[in-house]
Amino acid sequence: MRAVQSAAAHASYLTRERECLLWGMESRDREISDRREAATRWKEIAEMETGLSPLDTPAGRARSDACVQVRLFLPLPNLVFDGMTKAEIKDALTILVRKLELDSTDVMWSLHKGSPGSGKNRHDQNLHLHISYRPRNDEGHKHRICIRREVISLREALGGWLQERGYPIDWKSVSRPGKRRHISPEKIAMAERGEPLHSPEEQLQADLTLAKRLVAKLTREEARRILLELLRSEEASFSRLEEEMASQGWSISRTRRGKRDTWILKDESGKELALRRILNCKEDEVHRLFMALQARNAEKAPSKKLSEIPLQLGEDDAEIEQAELKESTPEISRN
Repeated sequence: MRAVQSAAAHASYLTRERECLLWGMESRDREISDRREAATRWKEIAEMETGLSPLDTPAGRARSDACVQVRLFLPLPNLVFDGMTKAEIKDALTILVRKLELDSTDVMWSLHKGSPGSGKNRHDQNLHLHISYRPRNDEGHKHRICIRREVISLREALGGWLQERGYPIDWKSVSRPGKRRHISPEKIAMAERGEPLHSPEEQLQADLTLAKRLVAKLTREEARRILLELLRSEEASFSRLEEEMASQGWSISRTRRGKRDTWILKDESGKELALRRILNCKEDEVHRLFMALQARNAEKAPSKKLSEIPLQLGEDDAEIEQAELKESTPEISRN
């Protein structure tokens, strides 16, 4: 299974010599110091947690969510271990991990420095600590995963540990972390159906998300209307299109996204919308259309009609009456 291979591969990554400065692992009160043994142990844990083999705890059963590892990432000051020996660093990190009170059968940590690079890509000054632990204690009881609670306890433990080493800590962000900004898609769907949410904060976040979606929808509809009206005009050209878009506070450009170039519309807030989605057609068709519009900029009396561009729009345009398409206007092929 993928979870089994992923757990073993992550353990191998944490102990890789290129980035790893120091690592340690405790399994059922036994220390593991061989990287291959660590990977094998995590493979065994993955098989137990996914139900492929019996658990090694007195009680419990395989997790329904098949969670094998909980992975933590702690950024550290680059000079926090300056002048310390490896044994002293290991003792200090052991104290930090114990402060987290993970209550787990298996805990693994690895101190990384980052990969050396050059120029802006240098990562050799990127000291950080990886911690992976099994979400089950010695008695076999499963942990209830709560990211928010874990982040708060993690910040408190790390802050106290750094403070003991002379680093000033701003505890205000821990005691008053501020409002939550994330809301799940399920709760947004509930708000969209008109169902009340449990807290005013969640209701506000859901309303803001739905309002943003509505603004994006209205922007797409208005941009589509402007584009279609321009294409039916005998004066259709790219410069005319830019003028129409500028009057709305928008702009059109071609940009690189991933492995391909795509035409986008940027609204007044800076949000980018793909024109192929606005016109509901393929990217190469949009590109040929705008190339034709740009070619018409230099033509005083355009000889090539836009009807020669095979632009196929979606079914949303079926409601446009045929009477609106006169012989003097460019024709648009339909599905």
